[in-house]
Amino acid sequence: MTHKSATKTDEHPWPRALLRTAIVAGAFCAVVATLLLVNWFQSHALDPLKAPRLKDLKALLVQRPDDEALKKQIRALDLEHREAHARRVALQERGGWLLIGGGVVFLFAMQAAIYRKKLPKFQKPSRRPADDERATTDARWAVGAVGVALGAAAWTCVAQSQSFLAAHAARLTVATTAQAAAVEEPAPTTPFPTPEEMKQNWPRFRGPGGLGISPYANAPLIWNGKTGENILWKTKVPVTGPNSPVIWGRRVFVSGATASKEEIYCFDALSGKLLWQRSVEPPKETGDPIQVTDDGGHSPATMATDGRRAYAIFANAHVVAVDYKGNVAWTRNLGRPDNSYGHSSSLELVRDRLIIQFDQGGEKDGKSKLIALNTVNGDPVWESPPRPVGASWATPITITVGQQEQIITCSLPFVIAHDAATGKEVWRSKNLFGEVVPSATFANGLVFTAMEGETLTAIRPDGTGDVTKTHVVWVAEEGLPDIASPLCDGERVYLATGGGEVTAYDAKTGKKVWAKELDASFKSSPSLAGDRVYVFSDKGVCYVLQAGAEFKELARNELGEEVLSTPAFADGRIYVRAKHHLFCIGGKK
Repeated sequence: MTHKSATKTDEHPWPRALLRTAIVAGAFCAVVATLLLVNWFQSHALDPLKAPRLKDLKALLVQRPDDEALKKQIRALDLEHREAHARRVALQERGGWLLIGGGVVFLFAMQAAIYRKKLPKFQKPSRRPADDERATTDARWAVGAVGVALGAAAWTCVAQSQSFLAAHAARLTVATTAQAAAVEEPAPTTPFPTPEEMKQNWPRFRGPGGLGISPYANAPLIWNGKTGENILWKTKVPVTGPNSPVIWGRRVFVSGATASKEEIYCFDALSGKLLWQRSVEPPKETGDPIQVTDDGGHSPATMATDGRRAYAIFANAHVVAVDYKGNVAWTRNLGRPDNSYGHSSSLELVRDRLIIQFDQGGEKDGKSKLIALNTVNGDPVWESPPRPVGASWATPITITVGQQEQIITCSLPFVIAHDAATGKEVWRSKNLFGEVVPSATFANGLVFTAMEGETLTAIRPDGTGDVTKTHVVWVAEEGLPDIASPLCDGERVYLATGGGEVTAYDAKTGKKVWAKELDASFKSSPSLAGDRVYVFSDKGVCYVLQAGAEFKELARNELGEEVLSTPAFADGRIYVRAKHHLFCIGGKK
């Protein structure tokens, strides 16, 4: 009785509990490892880039490039595959950490159980103490080896999961190569895009047609750059500049330059990652260097893109075209511009032609001209006769009047329309004064131009020759902008001035509808998304106004950084180039 009682007294419950814990942890690790193995094979077998159905639809799209329903189906299926793939990769990563945790518990429990377990005090040993000590040591080494193996296996799973995720995220978000863009953007089969493709993207300054109107009505209303609210990403641009972003599919382009270098930057529209930057050597200057302003710098003009190439022009009138991998397609030097601040007029696209408003000197110098270059090789297509205007910083827009395409230009002192096919002048109207910066806009059959010191003017574009006295429908003289271009929603024309005044005029009659003084200064042109007007102040505060017959402020959003450019719009997103960073604003899902 005494012997039995002594054994019970010395027996401790911890070794048994720890042993059971080790058994449970081991079983847990085995189950997790099995699930990870199955998930790993599924992740490789169900690669979204190799989905048979998706490949078939892409092949079909090559044959039917204008089929919008097919494009929508491809995007939806691609998104479905990518979301499923992301879930599998996330499971792989979380499972790896669970396996590590289970392995640690298993190792600790087994080691503790072996350490705490004791032999009965009064039981006669069947083996020598040295044998027991050796067996205990071997057991500990075995448990340790198993734990290390489990830890190594778990770590390998996590590492492979993370590298696998990084590799596929890079491919799926166009983070490394142009081929990845084929996930969403099949290679173009035509030399230039259709009008529908141009309208779906943001290919130039102020978007499709240069009108400042978003093709999507679902732009975000609220954000805050300081707190990060609804800021999807923020990426530093290597060289600062005031030119605005342009967008094609999943690529965002901006340019930057100094006196000694010129660069083009391509960002992933979804992640903000800088995909590539292309440096181009500027032409060698003769004479004194071009004097540029602090605001404008050496890359004031906004780029253009057509889904095939991206085009940039710098203050020295050096034109550069790059393909979507960042390779230089062609360059052309237009010669040193004769104006005070270097070339600033942004680029326009008309099918396979790059349009450059190359105005310089004075209105009687005969140096100004409109140029059309072939987008494929940069060769001249046509060049207008000398224009009777001086240097200008406005950007041309293209409109359709009957069966004719007209390129509308604004320079001191004329608004001039050129035939887009030949470059010949169609009509002119004397409505401008001083250093012309605001571009024209077009709505309801009327061309609207505005310039501080002159007038807001509505012109019918169906005339020929000098139409100053015959085709000007109405003029207005208050709230005129010095830099920001006018915006028209079809019913009202909206203006924003450097002094902070925002004004709305009736587009048909020219009657002032409302005016509001804001504590701001505007160089960024107002934009329209749905029934909202978005206008950024120089300090980076965006005023969101209700488009309508009364002034109504819907929101006031701080970006936290100076803004001199005009925003670009995409589906549910706004892209803004600030002084140092490129921002993507959008409601987080």
